[in-house]
Amino acid sequence: MEEAQVSPKLKLLVADDHHLVREGLKLALREIDPEVIVIEADTLGKAIDAYRTHGYFDLVLLDLTMPGNSGMSVLEGFEQSCPEARVVVISASYDLQTVQAAVRRGVLGFIPKLSGKDALISAVRFILAGGIYVPLEAMMAMPEEDRPAHAGNRGPGAVTVSQTPRDVGLTTRQIEVLRQLLEGKSNKQICREMNLAMGTVKGHVAAILVALKVSSRAEAIAAAMKMGWAPLLANGHDA
Repeated sequence: MEEAQVSPKLKLLVADDHHLVREGLKLALREIDPEVIVIEADTLGKAIDAYRTHGYFDLVLLDLTMPGNSGMSVLEGFEQSCPEARVVVISASYDLQTVQAAVRRGVLGFIPKLSGKDALISAVRFILAGGIYVPLEAMMAMPEEDRPAHAGNRGPGAVTVSQTPRDVGLTTRQIEVLRQLLEGKSNKQICREMNLAMGTVKGHVAAILVALKVSSRAEAIAAAMKMGWAPLLANGHDA
């Protein structure tokens, strides 16, 4: 079998039966890559046809509710027809049973529709970088054996959140500062956002560097991304 050729531009298939949802996803995805190629489908059949017609996709963002289909039958139907697809579930429902079932089928991510735009963007970036994204509250409720493996068979270097910011000793204030660092804000901007003195912010940044065992802001951001914290922090979690 010939190896699929990766397009130099990000190419995604968005399968959702609601036009407004697809438009919102496209706007968010353009913040990841302004030249992103987005192919749309509003039924399971059209999603399968689009995948077969257009060839390689970096990711398939798949809703679990489609006309005539719902729940895991959508995922099962798509993967049976397109077994090589790199699928990320986008769903309004993310109860533990559904998330577990999707993870067992090897999806690269499960992103709730209730996630804010920043959380969605962070999650997609994390997945494109080789991670497997699962909502923190769902993952922590899973038995250890059901959680995605640190290095899965759906891509090299796949990682999950094995430790949370609190696990490494960060306080609520320090977690908020780290969230601002991940958003690319300077110490001065963090001072304004959090109404803190410059010395206090510098102290929090220093504590973050120590906790993450790094020596610079850039290294702290890289470490947080590697540990899978970006999506959960963007979604407002501080666990």
